[in-house]
Amino acid sequence: MKFLNSRFTKNVLLLVGGTTFAQLFNTIVTPIITRLYHPEEYGVLTFYITLISLLTIISSLKYEYGIAISSNDNKAINILVLSICVLLFFVCCISPVFFVLSKIYEILKFWYLIPIGILFAGLYNIFLQWALRKRDFKSISKTKIIQSVFSNITKIGLGFLKIGPIGLILGNIIGVSAGIRALSLTLFNQKKLFYKSISKKRLYWGLQRYIKFPIYFTPSQLLNHLGVQLPIFFLTFLFGSKLVGYYSLAHTIVNLPTLLLGNSIGDVFYSEAVNIGKSNPKKLKHLSIKLFKKLLFTGIIPFIIVVLFGPGLFSLVFGSNWYEAGRFAQILAFLVYARLIFMPTSRVFEVFEKQKQVFWLDLTRVVLVLIVFMVSIYFVFDVYLTLILYCIAMILIYFVTFVYAQVLINEYINK
Repeated sequence: MKFLNSRFTKNVLLLVGGTTFAQLFNTIVTPIITRLYHPEEYGVLTFYITLISLLTIISSLKYEYGIAISSNDNKAINILVLSICVLLFFVCCISPVFFVLSKIYEILKFWYLIPIGILFAGLYNIFLQWALRKRDFKSISKTKIIQSVFSNITKIGLGFLKIGPIGLILGNIIGVSAGIRALSLTLFNQKKLFYKSISKKRLYWGLQRYIKFPIYFTPSQLLNHLGVQLPIFFLTFLFGSKLVGYYSLAHTIVNLPTLLLGNSIGDVFYSEAVNIGKSNPKKLKHLSIKLFKKLLFTGIIPFIIVVLFGPGLFSLVFGSNWYEAGRFAQILAFLVYARLIFMPTSRVFEVFEKQKQVFWLDLTRVVLVLIVFMVSIYFVFDVYLTLILYCIAMILIYFVTFVYAQVLINEYINK
């Protein structure tokens, strides 16, 4: 057990190190970027990022999640190729759709960036799963740094050229694509896998073996992200793009603890759980509870700082135009703290292939969010009360997900 904890801690620190550097760099340059772009332009960026992220979820039908859990590399490489084929087919299908829609909706005038963004984000996700399979946390850590540097330099450079929101969108796309090469190196160093292992028979086997991912996991992940991203569409409809810009910056900054710790710990936890989950669920149980306790205490300090001093800090750091974003941050801090402590261990659903259960959890989340905004529209709530209700709904579902994950682990312990 000491060996497991030592290795786990080392891998977490490796990922957190790269993520910390990347997020610190993001934090340092964000005050520059917020002075080069207006809140309305951030609103347009948020709309595009939301659209690309939602479509990326279904772009490869989540077949890439079969890469890490395949029993051997021969099967895993076929799942990887299958995922890329599905991704390319999706991008080809979606491109003409947005071309037509761009003739109708002005906000889609940069439509050509959407399929490009989906392609690069999809490839990154596919190669990330291979890196997790190989426990290549060094490369994953490196990509965090590369993505941050390339993304922010692009945004700043194009910001000085005053080309508007397209500078932010391009910066985001370039940032995502910058990490692909680092993740793929371990794969392409094993070229024999391509020549000896890939076959139509194995591709078809993979299509059938992991059919639960497109049937259950893809819709559940789409619902999961809709629960987070729906506020973007509702806020745009109800309050305008300027408030969406405030919301976007507030969520980005307040979410730093999750990006620094939660995501990295979640990836390492998933990698370890793949290896020990079904064979030794007691170790998995111990590890999940230990993570929860550490995150509970680790996240409390930034949470308190944002709640007490949010508006003043945002105005000081990002400029007086962003004071309202600090008020948004005070509210969102409760949601982000709950996400940080409850969600990393929820990845046991992937390990035990409980896609159907995840689907129903995520469907419940979307229904709750829809209810919140329908109530807000009916009673004409202001933006702050609307966000408070939204955060309460999300915190509730995060807590239920965590408890359900613990129940699932206990079921495997008692088998």
